[in-house]
Amino acid sequence: MRKTLLSMASASFLFAAMPQSSACVDIALVLAVDGSGSVNEVEYAFQKFAIASAFRDRDVLAALTSAGVVAISAVFWGDGEFAVQKLDWFIINGGEGGEPFAREIEGNQRMVFGNTDIGSGIWSALDLLSDPRLCATKSVVNVSGDGEETIAPKRRKVASLYQARLRAETMGVTVNALVIADDKGDLASYYSNRVIVGASAFVMDIRNYADYSTAIKMKLIRELSPRIVATLSSGKSRPTE
Repeated sequence: MRKTLLSMASASFLFAAMPQSSACVDIALVLAVDGSGSVNEVEYAFQKFAIASAFRDRDVLAALTSAGVVAISAVFWGDGEFAVQKLDWFIINGGEGGEPFAREIEGNQRMVFGNTDIGSGIWSALDLLSDPRLCATKSVVNVSGDGEETIAPKRRKVASLYQARLRAETMGVTVNALVIADDKGDLASYYSNRVIVGASAFVMDIRNYADYSTAIKMKLIRELSPRIVATLSSGKSRPTE
């Protein structure tokens, strides 16, 4: 209970820190990070390190500065049978305030495993974006994954990938993807056709976790500065089953 109260107090403080001259942040961005069973402990730790490093990177900080006021959070997802790990919102204003978020990412203790329930991860990110305290000119979910959605019987009701994408479309949220394809063939096409949502949505495709650090920086810069051209493939905006 004490941890929950502290978390609520922290979130309230962060929202109180938003500039009073504007009712909305410029961008609300949720990182939806793959923590399913196909991601081993080394790869999970590497993702955390790469994300934290990105928010200390000069080029990413420059993009954050140009973006204005950015609300940033993250979810770590895996098997939809279990709770998704969620971070509080952090406000980065004019490039200032990224370090607390980086430290929070680094300190995250893994509690997700199991099936690759991408829909559950996106749904949880959308729950954050529907926070009544949050008003954003642009809302984005930045999802990373190394496999397709697991199709298997569930013990409880879990949002499917299709349902999550429909909700994102209804909310006007863009869902972009970073695919770690490894030896899984044309995984980028799967994410392009069945994961991303939005007219400007895109997929970035890498072959292994060694490239993740560079890719997450490029992806963040692309999302924060739409006119920046990155190596990517544009995807479809309409959800398909």
